[in-house]
Amino acid sequence: MEVRITRTCKTIFAGLIAATLFGSPAYAKRGSGADMLNRYVEARLAESTKKPEAAAVIYAETLKASPDNALLAGKAYVKAIEAGDFALALRAVRTLELQNALNVEMPLLLFADGFARRDYKSAQLASIQLESLDNFSFMSPLLEAWLSTAIKQSPLSDLAKAKKNKTSAYYHEEQLILHALSRGHEAEIMQLINAMVDRNEARMAPVRILVARHFLAQKNMKQAAQILEQKRTGPEAKMLREILAGNGKKLAQKVTPQVGLGFLLQRLASDLGAQRAYFLGLVGAQTAYRIFPDSDYGQLILGEAYAQAGNNGAARAEFEKIPSDSAYALLANSMEVARFVEDKEFSQAQDRLGKVIDKRPNTPELHALSGQLLQASGDYSAAAQAYKKAIALAEKSDFSDALLANYWLSLGSAQERGGQWPAGLSSLKKADALRPNSASILNYLGYAQLERRENTEEAISAIRKAHKLRSSSPAITDSLGWAYYVTGEHEKAVGYLERARVGQPQDPTINEHLGDAYWSVGRKYEARYAWKSAKLFADAEDMGRLTKKIDLGLQADLVSP
Repeated sequence: MEVRITRTCKTIFAGLIAATLFGSPAYAKRGSGADMLNRYVEARLAESTKKPEAAAVIYAETLKASPDNALLAGKAYVKAIEAGDFALALRAVRTLELQNALNVEMPLLLFADGFARRDYKSAQLASIQLESLDNFSFMSPLLEAWLSTAIKQSPLSDLAKAKKNKTSAYYHEEQLILHALSRGHEAEIMQLINAMVDRNEARMAPVRILVARHFLAQKNMKQAAQILEQKRTGPEAKMLREILAGNGKKLAQKVTPQVGLGFLLQRLASDLGAQRAYFLGLVGAQTAYRIFPDSDYGQLILGEAYAQAGNNGAARAEFEKIPSDSAYALLANSMEVARFVEDKEFSQAQDRLGKVIDKRPNTPELHALSGQLLQASGDYSAAAQAYKKAIALAEKSDFSDALLANYWLSLGSAQERGGQWPAGLSSLKKADALRPNSASILNYLGYAQLERRENTEEAISAIRKAHKLRSSSPAITDSLGWAYYVTGEHEKAVGYLERARVGQPQDPTINEHLGDAYWSVGRKYEARYAWKSAKLFADAEDMGRLTKKIDLGLQADLVSP
């Protein structure tokens, strides 16, 4: 039953909301409560249209007029974090602190602000608050270790406490290294640094980069280069090239408490984002930025956090701040372009990337990125030209066979999708020759030929090898299942295709393949179900074929490519 709300009731109802949001009518002049209510509604509308910056501005105004309102403070806090307004977020947290209504992560902002202002007593109190709220208590000994280092005291007891906690122990080794460097104890920590370099773990790449930059600040270029010599990641390889080209002085950066603590919070933000705790990841990235705003890695992490939270404009702005000589510049370029592509803003992406390439025309990675962008926009011919340029430049440089193989794979893909066959086949074979045990290359090489029903035995052999190397891949399992279908082994095909669908149940190609296989073994009801599933996510060009199969059944001219 619908309850009618009369004009009088509506007025009372609005007054109740205004009283809740903005306090007693005696608080302000007559009529101001209605104005503020209107502003609150405007803020909510801005939220609904995904405009956190606009919502944050309005909440800032209303919170200023009603500084003790917990509801407004909570709203202002969320929008301030999403918009990157740390000052407003901090103001909201202080309001909530006075009312004993802090969320578990909020003391991180209080700590970061206190540390940045060198008000270490306030930072210490915030650490105690963080520990008392439990969820982020594992961070307290790590934060207090940097407080100790900042005031020239030993952090070792705090680090020992952190090592006993399962979660904080995850950060212990890298933090131990950074504390030693910040205190000038390089010789004492070299064994641990060398062990980190020898293990060559991808996760520790940002630590290796920080350590190398510290030795550059000490004018020890040889030690810096040795730390990066294995080139485990793209940023490490780029930084090593910069050092060997004589640009090490620009990259020099001593590890200080500001650098070390900022890095700790950057790591926290990255890990939270990886666990899909996107808002908390953004909180971590914002607090890191408050402490160490000039960090290129911090800008990368903050940009990534914005992107994960759905604010691609803010993400691109952060990526654009990263200078071209940074170890993370190429990664930032790639992530920035990806945000344009996600928003279907291809021309803007090309304009932005074109400006970057104009400044660094001999950088193979940038031409490869241009190829990826052009391919995403559907211009396969231009993409192929960009990949050829990337290959030509890379072959003149000290690029690994593995990286060159990826470029040839990309070129072969653009040529194959753009109708440049058999040129695409030649490129794919070149990729395979450079990296003969790559499951991705073998699968593409085999499937592209299988699709055209040419060199069938060679194609199936490549796919079998790919599956042996990576049997857990749904895409490769699908390729092998389809290979068996093409060669008439329909029952065997069904088994592999069913396994592939378990791994990727919404994939239209896998579902169409499975539908064709089901029909061919007499399981017609299941075939139509699989085709209908494929149709839900299929490209427009495949819709007609799927519709006909659902209506008419499988015919020779309707078999999947």
